[in-house]
Amino acid sequence: MEKDKKLLEVKLFWLPIIKEVFYRGKAEAVGSQNALGDFSILPGHANFITLIFNNLFILTPEKKKIRYQFKRGILEVIENKVNIFLGL
Repeated sequence: MEKDKKLLEVKLFWLPIIKEVFYRGKAEAVGSQNALGDFSILPGHANFITLIFNNLFILTPEKKKIRYQFKRGILEVIENKVNIFLGL
């Protein structure tokens, strides 16, 4: 992996336990579903907030794909920082 390669900084919370972070780390991509369909977030993505449904994946720099199943949540992207709140 290149040293200069940009990555996303990801934090995932599963409500109602907001004090515990279920995932915190770097990611090459994050993907989920919203009302318009499947989407992916890559480094450099525009600032963005959306309701998400059903599933989520986080692709780590080591190419490991972490998957979560849930009913609904919120995903927010601000300057390569991704905050995800599941279980709403």
